[in-house]
Amino acid sequence: MNVEGLNWGFISGSNFVLIIYLSFFLVPGSSEIPGIIPHADKFGHFFMYGFQGLSLSFYLTKFNFKNKNTLVFFICLILGILIEYLQPVLTFNRVFDLFDILANISGVLTFFCVLKFLK
Repeated sequence: MNVEGLNWGFISGSNFVLIIYLSFFLVPGSSEIPGIIPHADKFGHFFMYGFQGLSLSFYLTKFNFKNKNTLVFFICLILGILIEYLQPVLTFNRVFDLFDILANISGVLTFFCVLKFLK
C-alpha cells in the first residue's frame, strides 16, 4: 500500500477528534479497568500524539512548508497544553498533568525519528 495515496487529512482529523473525545469524556468501562501498571495512560498519550504528529506531517506534505515538522511539533505541543489546561475546567474527573504533556511530546518526537529512519 502506498502511504501517499491515503487520505491523511481525514486520518489526522479523525485522530484529532479521538484525542479530544478521550481527553474530555469518560470511556465506557474505564473505571472498571484495574490500575495494574502505574501511569499506563502515558502510553496512550505517547502513541496517540505520535500518530497525530505522523499523520499531520503526511497531510502537510502536499503543502510547501519550509519547516513542516517544526510546525507539526508546535501544533501538537499547543494542542496537548491546551487540553491539559481545559480538562480541570471542563470536567469533574480530570486534572492537569505535566507528565501527559511530556508523553505527548515524546511520542511526536519518537515518531518523527522513526519516520526519518524509515525514509
